[in-house]
Amino acid sequence: MDDDQVAKEEAEFWNRMKECQISSRRLEKASRSQKAKSFFQRPPNPREGFDRLWVAAIDYACFKSLVGNTRNYGVEFADNFGDFMDGVEEDGLYSIEDVASYKARKVYEITGLPCIASRTSFEVEPIPPESFMSSVTKNGKGSGGGGAPAVTNAKVLSGYKFNDIGNHVDYVVDALQPLSEHSRVTRFTSCLCYYDGEMEIFEHGVCDVDMIFCHSGRTFIPMAQAIHNMVETLKLTFGFEYQKWLKVMRTDASVASGTIGPASLKLRDRVLRDARVLPNDIVDVSAFIDSKVDVNLMDACAKELVRIWTCGIFAMLALCDIYVVNILLLFVKADRFMKEKPSKILTIATTGLVIALPMAKYLQVPVVYARKERTAVMADTFQAGFASRTVGKNRELLVSKNHLDPEDRILIIDDFLSSGASQEALLRIVSEAEATAVGIGVLLEKSYESGRQSLSGFNIPIHSLCRVASVDSGTIQLVEEEGYIQK
Repeated sequence: MDDDQVAKEEAEFWNRMKECQISSRRLEKASRSQKAKSFFQRPPNPREGFDRLWVAAIDYACFKSLVGNTRNYGVEFADNFGDFMDGVEEDGLYSIEDVASYKARKVYEITGLPCIASRTSFEVEPIPPESFMSSVTKNGKGSGGGGAPAVTNAKVLSGYKFNDIGNHVDYVVDALQPLSEHSRVTRFTSCLCYYDGEMEIFEHGVCDVDMIFCHSGRTFIPMAQAIHNMVETLKLTFGFEYQKWLKVMRTDASVASGTIGPASLKLRDRVLRDARVLPNDIVDVSAFIDSKVDVNLMDACAKELVRIWTCGIFAMLALCDIYVVNILLLFVKADRFMKEKPSKILTIATTGLVIALPMAKYLQVPVVYARKERTAVMADTFQAGFASRTVGKNRELLVSKNHLDPEDRILIIDDFLSSGASQEALLRIVSEAEATAVGIGVLLEKSYESGRQSLSGFNIPIHSLCRVASVDSGTIQLVEEEGYIQK
């Protein structure tokens, strides 16, 4: 439809409605209030998942139904002007479509927001006189059909139509019920109009009711149908997505769960700045992990290994009410190792302790560390050998048997994952103790070596904060990626 045609139809509408005196006192007050103008110009409330702000002009009794049907699509209603009243008797002669459109346009003019307005009509079908005459018996009474007496009163036989709903509906029904067939049809028709200054959409709901069951409360049925139809149409028109806000948060949470966090970035920076490549491709990180420990960095890395949550997720949670938080936690609470519910952390002295100790603080579990030499207090031990490239010879790990129990859930933590030999030795100790290994976490992983592959048969999650892609020519190159989830 071109602009000229739109302008022509707009002019015809206002010419048709120029005598209309339907009005809302609340809307008139809003037109004079400066506070109302700022109120309707506010953004939608993101805490409740809303991304659209609309207004309504429907019966107050039906407003909650409209809100309930649209809130899952991100629509917040700033207000409902449900007090529109006919100003003169002639207002009842306009079609329900014209009245709904008129109300929506008037509200839009004042608020500047898209509006959904309603109007409901009520009809009683006319009864042909011959249908009564044919049922008249010799004694002058109806032959059945509900037991209503046969009458020829024009007021009873006539059809009725009211383009508004109110007490008059029940008055008419109460007057006609004793004189009408029980199956005489009455009809409630609701019209909803959406208007946003550019687009106008109409939807209807219809409910036919036998006279015997008719009363004004039946209005809720066609209104519910009209609201449902309107929502379906708006979904197609605007591409509404059911609970999009929750899906977005869930996606953000999933992305965050695999995204490099601030601690990982700091660790990467320290590796590139302070780490060195020694002969035999050994990565020396003694400047901040081994001989000299950056305690703050290790604390941050421990926190990130325990929990995947990032500042972005906390910001989203801060914007949500408690109901939304409870739902979102179902998706966000998939922490790296907290969800595994470890009862103890197992590591190797001494470098593994720099990350194991702060992790134990956040997980609130004890740390058990394996020694590489037997001491006087280690009478009975679990032990497992492995080949150490750093030392250049075979080493043996020892753990006191009274530190591990069969019911324990063991989380293995270390500073490096390269060949996987030391972690496999710890896993063998866990197996010998008949405990359960629930995961492996490391600060640095040499992805160019086969450690992850050699440990894959244990079928436990493996997480690292920083991955080294190569050390060719003595230059450390890190894996360049925005995030990853390792299993």
